[in-house]
Amino acid sequence: MRCDAYCITQIVFDNQNQAMSSSTPKLRPMTAGDILDQAIRIYRYNFVPLVIIVAIVSVPIAILQVIAEVLAFPLGGLLGANTTDAVNNFDTPLQLLGQAIRILAALIAAVAALFQNGAITAFVSERFLGRAITVRQAYGRAFRRWLSLLLAAFLVGLLYAAVLGIIFGVWLVPFFGLALAGTNLDSVTSGIFGALTLLLCCLFVPAMVILIFFNTRWAFFIQAIVLENFNSTGGLGRSWKLVKGSFWRVMLMVFVLIIIVYAFSTGPILLVSFGALALASPILLAVANTIISSLIQIVMTPLQFAALTVLYYDLRIRKEGFDLEMQMANLPPAPTQAIPPVPAAGAPSDVPPPQARDDSLPQ
Repeated sequence: MRCDAYCITQIVFDNQNQAMSSSTPKLRPMTAGDILDQAIRIYRYNFVPLVIIVAIVSVPIAILQVIAEVLAFPLGGLLGANTTDAVNNFDTPLQLLGQAIRILAALIAAVAALFQNGAITAFVSERFLGRAITVRQAYGRAFRRWLSLLLAAFLVGLLYAAVLGIIFGVWLVPFFGLALAGTNLDSVTSGIFGALTLLLCCLFVPAMVILIFFNTRWAFFIQAIVLENFNSTGGLGRSWKLVKGSFWRVMLMVFVLIIIVYAFSTGPILLVSFGALALASPILLAVANTIISSLIQIVMTPLQFAALTVLYYDLRIRKEGFDLEMQMANLPPAPTQAIPPVPAAGAPSDVPPPQARDDSLPQ
């Protein structure tokens, strides 16, 4: 049977539609296994665009980090020479430039990660709901919410910095005070320093508990801002409200995702590290670690945010009946019956007047 170009195109289009429909779930409450399964299905069917979303951000940052490592390390380390001799012959301006590029790359990475994660969220959301979306459209939705994303991330970072600042300030402020007091109180200083260090260790545990608590309650602020158009504080409040009553479930899912990422990243990083050590070049070790870390981030970040976005919709289904809302939105409109217009007063009517009733009796 002959099949022309139109037939082949139609077959390919039908196969794509079948793959898209097979990855579209029936909206219903899901277990943890269902959430991971659906996230993996979305990740598998959309691997290329999801990887492109992350690579747009990760590749330029990785290049900057490699340049920073090369400039901030003695050139002799790259050539395999003795590290001590290389340090003695090292040009300090290059080292400062390398450190500056390293800091710049870290700042760019922190800001760009917000839009990257927002684009992943938009893309996964549309695919989860069975709708088409491109990489450009996903980034467009994220960039439209740029100010709210930045302000929300700033507020979260401010809280984290305040908690850690208070904890470490308990140790650093007395330590610097004792250091400025002089060196003739060595025994007393050592005793106070030991007590402060013990206090720091005791305070570190509750600080981590506080950070984990807020990180869990604000796990979906990106979804709330990008998908529901909340502002910065509204997105944080929306996430807080969604997680309420499901705190342990959300925390367990976030913990599982962290374990999955580390399980898949630790092996390749160690393998590359051991291989670079065999070359006796510390700078090659740093460059190799940077490259492999970027590759792992490109591959694993979409899966992580896909699971978080599916979990976000699961919470909406359980708490707000989002599945019923979508079913109502997809119902076909009810057929409307035309109602004849009411004629104006005094206007001629096409309806014949009723016949006059004859009340006379027959003769």
